[in-house]
Amino acid sequence: MLILARVLARVRDRSGFTLIETIVAMVTGIIVTGALFAILEVSVRQSSRLSGVAQATQVSRTAMTHIVDELRSACLSTNFTPVVSTGTEATSSGEKKLVFVNGYDEKTSKTEEPPAELPASGIHKDVIEYNEAKQQLIDKTYIATSNVPTETAEKYTFGASPTSTVILAEKVKPVEGKKMFEYFRYGKALHTGTGEEASTLEKMAPGSFLTETEANEAASVVIRFLTAPQTKETRMNETPEKNTFAEQTSQTIFTLGAPNSETTISAAPCE
Repeated sequence: MLILARVLARVRDRSGFTLIETIVAMVTGIIVTGALFAILEVSVRQSSRLSGVAQATQVSRTAMTHIVDELRSACLSTNFTPVVSTGTEATSSGEKKLVFVNGYDEKTSKTEEPPAELPASGIHKDVIEYNEAKQQLIDKTYIATSNVPTETAEKYTFGASPTSTVILAEKVKPVEGKKMFEYFRYGKALHTGTGEEASTLEKMAPGSFLTETEANEAASVVIRFLTAPQTKETRMNETPEKNTFAEQTSQTIFTLGAPNSETTISAAPCE
């Protein structure tokens, strides 16, 4: 009976928590909830950043692959000079524009060498241009209208208007301190430097665009750019993702055979 009385007394007891106990419980709950939200924010931010890097990398790789595939088909014949310069900045290759002639066709095998003479429909001029205002990398294609075999790209005749205009990538910008397109010629001899790899190439230092002589000597081109994610996801904090850029760099050498590096180099592009 005594035990039952004690139990009934506890049941009838209507006393609650004290004010101090209530405040302690509330503060503890707020701290725990805040910690959980902080962990969630970091997790979402990191996930968004990784997603943005992956997307930017995919876009930049696709754009770079497109350009390199065309450049590798630029040697139409021996001693052909694919890089174009007309002596004016608007239509010449430079640090923000690459103009070259090639015979690339996505329908043909990439392992086959192009024939020495292609029909006019198989030769085209591509203008890879960086639009700084729109942060776009654009490829304009001009189909050749003449079928006169020649060894220099600028002697071909092309249509006045591009047959196709493709936006290769958006949200593009140059690498800080670097040019988007850099050009190299064959040096007179093999040259090496401290901490540098042996190379038969030497970097050209043109003005804002290549002269005709420099374009005819261009044996290699380096393409380098940064690409940001194309879409903007809903994020709790976008600040860390604003500078999420993926860098792509590729060098293509215009050659049908490697020059002899042990003697005086007299090779020209596409030899």
